[in-house]
Amino acid sequence: MKALKAVLVVLGVLCFLSSAPAVVLPWSGIVRALEVLGLQAPVGDAFVIYCVRLSSLAFALIGIFFLMLASDPLRYRPMLALAICGLWLMAAAALFTGWLAHMQPRWYLADFASCLIAAVLLLALRPRQVEPGT
Repeated sequence: MKALKAVLVVLGVLCFLSSAPAVVLPWSGIVRALEVLGLQAPVGDAFVIYCVRLSSLAFALIGIFFLMLASDPLRYRPMLALAICGLWLMAAAALFTGWLAHMQPRWYLADFASCLIAAVLLLALRPRQVEPGT
């Protein structure tokens, strides 16, 4: 159970810390961060800024979700199953969307691999069904 909690905490912290700054940083800070990563900055029109901020907020909330799961994985067993399914889906979406969009493979393959590894770890470490009365 300790290993499962540790994986969930790491996932939660990484999701939150990698996403939350983009919710509050000025757009110029987001552009600078992308340039440091070697990525082309997106056009800063209202719709793009809106999408970046909302998707960043969604990932930060997913980080909080993982931290909530870490607090009591037995209690939140059905939600843990949802998290595993979500990670499988995210891995597939990263792989196919990155490929279809002709992104540099290192970016979408990193997302694909991290989601896949996280899903496999959670699947392997998840608590098994508890027998009634035990």
